[in-house]
Amino acid sequence: MSRASNIDRLGTKELRSLTGDPILLSLIVYTFNFSICISATAKPETLHNAPIAIVDEGDSPLSAIMISAFCPPRFKSPRMITQAMIDGGMDTGDFTFVVDIPPGLPT
Repeated sequence: MSRASNIDRLGTKELRSLTGDPILLSLIVYTFNFSICISATAKPETLHNAPIAIVDEGDSPLSAIMISAFCPPRFKSPRMITQAMIDGGMDTGDFTFVVDIPPGLPT
């Protein structure tokens, strides 16, 4: 007996047993059809009003340009914080993203 015929017989056996279990069959149909469609249409693909915080250690003209790039409607107005405030703000959900701009960026 070849592997292909073994796989065919086992697959046929599983499909026969599945027809005898309507609850499992309906769960499979729901999971692989409706649940995926609902998830795909319910969640937006882009950011909208995401809270963001910025740690600006450089305070250079380039960092000011970078900060101005985070603007509504994708982001809320950036909140300037210190490095010590990062973990607490992320844990409490005050902001979703933190951008840490290091010192020494070119002017």
